Amino acid sequence: MEKIDPLPDHLQLQRFAVGQRVQFDGKLYTVSRRTTLASGEPAVVLQGEREQFVISAAKFLAGVKETG
Repeated sequence: MEKIDPLPDHLQLQRFAVGQRVQFDGKLYTVSRRTTLASGEPAVVLQGEREQFVISAAKFLAGVKETG
């Protein structure tokens, strides 16, 4: 099994504050919190109008657009 080095993703997540609105996958979400998965991989919790979910930092960073 490959060891995960979460530090770079954790550092990149610092620019996304809790409560910040972002566009991900064409929809607007609020960053509810930053967290770490059981595997040790960094992740974020996104809250939409009707849904809330956890997404790994790598997937989040690949598809997020800041709304300002």
